[in-house]
Amino acid sequence: MQFNGNLLVGKAYTAQLGLQPGDEFEIKLGRKQIKLMPIGAADEEE
Repeated sequence: MQFNGNLLVGKAYTAQLGLQPGDEFEIKLGRKQIKLMPIGAADEEE
């Protein structure tokens, strides 16, 4: 978490998931968790 409230996802994670600039996500808030779901993806529980 950055000082201004922005949440930064590291390069190691984005590379592992194959994310590209411009990819869009829906933010889902849960109890003490934040899920980033790619727009158009099925809602999968792990």
